[in-house]
Amino acid sequence: PYWDWTTDPHVPSIVTDPNYYDAWQDSVFENPFARGKITHEDTYTGRDVQVELLEVGADGVHSALWHQVMLAFEQEDYCDFEVQFEVAHNSIHYLVGGRHIYSVSSLSYTAYDPIFYLHHSQVDRLWAIWQALQKHRHQPYNKAYCALEQMSKPMKPFSFDGSFNLNSVTHEHSTPNSVFDYESLGYTYDSLEFDGHTIAELDDLIQTRKNRDRVFAAFLLHGIKTSADVHFSVCTSEDHCTAAGFFFILGSELEMEWSFDRLYKFDITHAVEELGLHLEDLFKAQEPFYPKLAIVSVDGDALPSSSIPAPTIVYQPASGAEHHVEGDHSSGFSVRKNIHSLTTSEIESLRDALRRVQQDTSPHGYQAIASYHGLPAMCMSKDGTTTLACCTHGMPIFPHWHRLYTKQMEDALAAMGATIGMPYWDWTEKFAALPSLVTETENNPFYQGDITFKHTHTSRAPVDHLFHDPEFAEGSFFYRRVMYALEQTDYCDFEVHFEMSHNTIHNWIGGAAPYSMASLDYTAYDPLFFIHHSFTDRIWAIWQA
Repeated sequence: PYWDWTTDPHVPSIVTDPNYYDAWQDSVFENPFARGKITHEDTYTGRDVQVELLEVGADGVHSALWHQVMLAFEQEDYCDFEVQFEVAHNSIHYLVGGRHIYSVSSLSYTAYDPIFYLHHSQVDRLWAIWQALQKHRHQPYNKAYCALEQMSKPMKPFSFDGSFNLNSVTHEHSTPNSVFDYESLGYTYDSLEFDGHTIAELDDLIQTRKNRDRVFAAFLLHGIKTSADVHFSVCTSEDHCTAAGFFFILGSELEMEWSFDRLYKFDITHAVEELGLHLEDLFKAQEPFYPKLAIVSVDGDALPSSSIPAPTIVYQPASGAEHHVEGDHSSGFSVRKNIHSLTTSEIESLRDALRRVQQDTSPHGYQAIASYHGLPAMCMSKDGTTTLACCTHGMPIFPHWHRLYTKQMEDALAAMGATIGMPYWDWTEKFAALPSLVTETENNPFYQGDITFKHTHTSRAPVDHLFHDPEFAEGSFFYRRVMYALEQTDYCDFEVHFEMSHNTIHNWIGGAAPYSMASLDYTAYDPLFFIHHSFTDRIWAIWQA
């Protein structure tokens, strides 16, 4: 049987009554569902039911778990669904087991409590409901297009042969790809309705929920070698916070290493609004609020908030939101041209301006601006103990930081008389050499840059395959990489592929040269850096268009 904790969170009497009456024998016996024997510890399981189990969510009608499961159902990619679904499942482990050592909140002992199986019958049913939703949405329901390396590996110990696993069904289906069809395992469910809704009605309800602006706290979770509950608030100041919700991490010292490859999202729209903020406030220059975490292990020890990566804030507009086209604000802006279309006078203007910027020893000069990116480092680590490079990489704000940075150098050139904006080199087009603007050696400030504090200058050592792509033109390596980035309709998906494509140009131009584009510390001292980033910024502009 399954315990539908999404609609009735009261722990069912089948597992709470200490005794039961056996009509066949007209006798009272201890209820085997009430607790489980842990033989190797010579003890029994227990429960420490938490008050949050029965609390109503932000809408005043449904539980917080109902809302978490609805967000899981909303996902149309298996791995996005799985992350939301698994973390929602974790909550029951915590809410029923609480701080009891030998309970379902402990990964080591959870399966000794018979309620584990009632819980997981419901968990499996929720997956079956999502599969039915996927069929209704005409989306893949019996395969995963992600984590392919895991889907074909047999799961232990079900795959163990010999005398260990005597269940032929689980042994034969030990490969994940063979488990999507649950009826092939020999069971079905009495109903796939959710909270009284048919699959079609559930899909309509999901669409209604999506048709509103929402904001999420998003966590990239990994194993922390213990079970722990994470309660978090959103705050505008230390004394102005509101509770946003909680989730649970299930683990132990013996757990396998694990980490999600995508974000777990928790809807905090209600908490933001309770702070008196409008969702539009998220786009103001100053940070309108911040999350505050309280993490407590299953044995009651407070853990540092750094035990898990800090959450990021994700804004998701209504699926039917209108997009407003802003007016033309281009008049008076500098124009960035393709490096191969520059006139002779434009080239001379850029070179003259760059010479002057390189000679300028003020904060507007080349050495000062080049240091923004790497060395000498001038940004402090979060704990204030280490000086770091200020550039942002591997973060969603990579394009933003480098957009400003390219603008910083562009304006320095304009102040020294440049009549045109920072040119861009379109490296998705066929090329067999670096642009002549940066390779001519005679009296050319774009050829290399001084690194004054190191008493040296930049160099380049391009790798051979930079110029020998066998597919060139529209089939080229870089063209295909950028096209895949442009294909993404979610900004963060775009950013990852976009940034990685940009990285390759750095690596393949710098090669093994120590003071080159391949070095984060010295890359910005090479003038080609800014020409490269003018095009990188243009790719983002194309995606925005």
